[in-house]
Amino acid sequence: MKTIGIITYHHYYNYGTMLQALALQEKVEQLGYQAELIDFKQDNSLSRYEMLKLRIKRMPVYIKERKKYRALADSREKIKEKNELFEQFYKTYLHVGKKKYTTTQQLMENPPVYDGYVVGSDQTWNPFVANSPEAFFLPFVENKSKKGSYGPSLAVKSLSDEKEKEYRKKLSNFSFLSCREQDGAQLLSRITQKEVKCVLDPTLLLSAKEWGKYCEFEIPKEPYILVYFLGEKSEHRRAVEKIQKLTNWKIISLPAAYLEMENNDYKKVWGGPKEFLSLIRGAALICTDSFHGTMFSINFQRNFFSFCKSSDSEESSENSRLYSALNIFGLSNRIIHNMDNLTAEDISIDYKNVIPILEEQRRDSIEYLENMLFEMTKG
Repeated sequence: MKTIGIITYHHYYNYGTMLQALALQEKVEQLGYQAELIDFKQDNSLSRYEMLKLRIKRMPVYIKERKKYRALADSREKIKEKNELFEQFYKTYLHVGKKKYTTTQQLMENPPVYDGYVVGSDQTWNPFVANSPEAFFLPFVENKSKKGSYGPSLAVKSLSDEKEKEYRKKLSNFSFLSCREQDGAQLLSRITQKEVKCVLDPTLLLSAKEWGKYCEFEIPKEPYILVYFLGEKSEHRRAVEKIQKLTNWKIISLPAAYLEMENNDYKKVWGGPKEFLSLIRGAALICTDSFHGTMFSINFQRNFFSFCKSSDSEESSENSRLYSALNIFGLSNRIIHNMDNLTAEDISIDYKNVIPILEEQRRDSIEYLENMLFEMTKG
């Protein structure tokens, strides 16, 4: 059986990060290959001295945001429990290579051997990710016919002239290029003068039924609003309160931001990936600023509202990835900018026009993946 090495963010306690890696692994295996996640996780840890210096430097921030840091400290044990659920899921379901790499240099000196190499999704090509690893451009793979990508995200609509030049050089020897966002695909195509396929996020390669096997967490029988926010905008919480008054549904939160950690009006579930999937599948409504929270809501055909973590005007804004995905499905109206005129009738989504688009996009994306894997492993 031909082997495929996938390099992407995967061993992080973030639902979308871990599940997108699992989805690509699973789909590659369904297509008849042995898939393995390259165990690469860049070591950005600081020495004791560097940590002390950073804490002293950040002291004014700690004082200004003491409420936030108190909530995080008070939730330490619950966060630890949640992380243990992630770790159990990771060890059970993700197929990871035996050799660990913490630097790109280690990969260059002792590269893992596969019949083909794929840069996976999430924000692997986002220029604003801190200490963005060179490894996600496969510099350790010499044979360019073996180099491909499935759905990397730039998460931005434009690059500086310097970054364009850098990306043109790094991507020049890729035989298969794709991107998760239409804007990103067009940008990379212009930079590289190559075809760059716009494909679905890996989580959408698997059907709701396929994800269902992971939904083992028992959910409430009565309707509930699931809240999953990564950002800290208080207006998003006010929007949830307004929706709750319109519906009289109870609220369940997956606490990721301190505002949910300290909010005792919500029922909190400190869950891992299985709890996340189960709660989305069973929710009457999801309110989220998470890209993958939105993608799973669509896949499970749930009612949802999406919120933007940052302003469109911010250089590092990741909103374009959300706009691009929702536009594909004709669901741009699910992004909440203003709650003033929201009514109970606005909550329901008619998926009859969405499902055919999702199925067509899924077939198209799988075809790209299947063709790429065949071409890079033949001979």
